[in-house]
Amino acid sequence: MNTIQVTTVDGAVNYTESEVVRYIEKAGQVDKLYQDLSNIRHKVRDFFSEGEWDDGEFKGNKEDVNELLESIGTHKLTTKYRATYTITGTFSVDAEDENDAESIFTDNVSVDFYDGDIDVDQIDVHDVEEDN
Repeated sequence: MNTIQVTTVDGAVNYTESEVVRYIEKAGQVDKLYQDLSNIRHKVRDFFSEGEWDDGEFKGNKEDVNELLESIGTHKLTTKYRATYTITGTFSVDAEDENDAESIFTDNVSVDFYDGDIDVDQIDVHDVEEDN
């Protein structure tokens, strides 16, 4: 195993070849990170320099801001969307009769949506029949 000895004011330090290679690779990563950070700083400054200013206030649109954010590798601003939906499926439940089966379902069913808010306005049950 090859070693490299470095002498400092505190004394000599020995490094293996693999340690030196790892330090060189990390130095390259730090250089790239510095270049990326420098590019991001320039993009942000250019964005605001080229934007519209009125009495000391910046005016911009969301599309342009999201383009900047995407170009510097960060998440875009989000927009809240609203939609109606239909969920179709079947259920099977032990009940005394068709009306009881429908009630058990409509009283106990829930819809979960973990990425946003959800409202269930109406639950309709169609075609209740015996499940043999």
